Amino acid sequence: MKQILVSLCAVALFSCGSSNEEVVEKAVKSNTEDHALMIQKIDSLEAIVYAESFNMDEAVTSELLKSYHTFSEKFVGDEDGCVEYMYKAAGLCRGLKLPVKALKYYSRILDDYPNHIRTPEVAFLLAFTYDEDINEKEQAKEAYQDVIDKYPGDVWAIQAEERLKTIDMTDEELIEQFMKKQAEQVDSES
Repeated sequence: MKQILVSLCAVALFSCGSSNEEVVEKAVKSNTEDHALMIQKIDSLEAIVYAESFNMDEAVTSELLKSYHTFSEKFVGDEDGCVEYMYKAAGLCRGLKLPVKALKYYSRILDDYPNHIRTPEVAFLLAFTYDEDINEKEQAKEAYQDVIDKYPGDVWAIQAEERLKTIDMTDEELIEQFMKKQAEQVDSES
């Protein structure tokens, strides 16, 4: 849609006597200004939402999520920006108890930016969201295994391996295991 709009603007400007270089220059400048304004808007909204009081104003939080989404749709060429804002949107959604929306953002990062440096962490967080927020243990197990298979040796793959070892344990079993490890550590230090 945006490309069509830019093309129409180019044709209109060209027919008015402007050179192709001028049309391209104006389009690039406009896009750059929009990009900078969107980042400023997000920064301002983040300052409000994440202020020391952490008062989650629903309207401001909603506008921040909308801005993250708009940026990721409008500036797909800014890979780092898109990944960062979708990552933040997913985290905010998890904090607001909207795990399904968080999963959509994580999935989009994995689909659209599979080679980004943050991808292993995002893959782990997708699995963790299934695990902890939605309590879908089977989907979580598959997602953790994907992290292990796709990113062997990565710190997030190691975390996924650890989580798979304990995913079916009850809270009591986890506490018992933790206490046993603590006792072993104290004994080895003596």
